[in-house]
Amino acid sequence: MTLFDLHTDVTSDSARLTLKGELDTATAPDLRDHVVRLISEGRTRLTFDCAGLEFIDSTGLGVLIGARARCLAANGTVQLAGVRPALRRLLAVTGIDGLFPELSAA
Repeated sequence: MTLFDLHTDVTSDSARLTLKGELDTATAPDLRDHVVRLISEGRTRLTFDCAGLEFIDSTGLGVLIGARARCLAANGTVQLAGVRPALRRLLAVTGIDGLFPELSAA
């Protein structure tokens, strides 16, 4: 069983999503649905706090890329916070590190 926890703090047009555990094929669909719901509610400035993220696979990366695309289409933004070295390396290796402004490094 994959362990994943999501906590969301919202304001009128933004949300901070705190990710903990493993974001993979088993857990990514729930996060995707949550992101789509937030954006449909007008929260188009998203920050993903990744400090507690222990693992992310290609499906999880796809959710982050999809969130960025949806936010940009709605004139919003996506930022990452608390990026650990392993995630930073993965973003660089996959060539998508430039897509996500980083607020802080863990």
